[in-house]
Amino acid sequence: MSQGENATTEKLVFYEFAWPLLVAVFEENLYRIVLELLAHILLIVIAVVVVTKTSGMDDNRSGQHALYAVLGLFLCVGESLLVCHSWWLGDVLSVKRLSLLHMVLGMVGLWLGSVGIFLKSILKSKTHEPHFNSKHGLCGLLGLLLIGGTLASGFVLVCFTHLALHVPHRLMGLCGFVLLSCSQWFSLNLGFARREWSSRNIMWLKIGTLGATISVVGYEFVCLCRDIVHLLPKNWFKAIALK
Repeated sequence: MSQGENATTEKLVFYEFAWPLLVAVFEENLYRIVLELLAHILLIVIAVVVVTKTSGMDDNRSGQHALYAVLGLFLCVGESLLVCHSWWLGDVLSVKRLSLLHMVLGMVGLWLGSVGIFLKSILKSKTHEPHFNSKHGLCGLLGLLLIGGTLASGFVLVCFTHLALHVPHRLMGLCGFVLLSCSQWFSLNLGFARREWSSRNIMWLKIGTLGATISVVGYEFVCLCRDIVHLLPKNWFKAIALK
């Protein structure tokens, strides 16, 4: 191969592979992929750790409450936020099926979380202890109510799609997950976690909870900002010389 052909080939390789790769670094899609993968991994790992520890426990040790709460209000709610704008599920499922999966995860999460809170309330009533008087309890209750409101607004959106309802629906879900994650964090300071895990394991669970919260919230926030920008009038961008 001549020197001219070598030079041409090198230019082609640089143009077809190196330049798009460099451009991708600055694209929003790359950060979405990283955040989604990290969020899926952390949500599943924390759920597996808690389920492994609490399976077979009786209600007197808060095992069933922790089991249902983590599976419903942490894993299912977090996954319901991720699947709507998933970069890989969008190639496998249609938009309608993604919306259906989002709804199913939300309903299952709310149901499991309600069962977990109900079991804890029964235990508290038997021992005549006050309930929802701690940061863990208050954040969990407020988060559950917000997820309930999100689910209700979601059913309305099925029949009546409007931006004025769509944005509050997503914001309620986002705030609800943040409160539920805070409840999960505060639960690691209580007696159940201290009995079942060492201080080192609790520290790693807190790091994992914080990482999952930041990943899920960051992912949903990026997608929400992108959707809002796409809905803005194009003449706004022309006025500031943006394409």
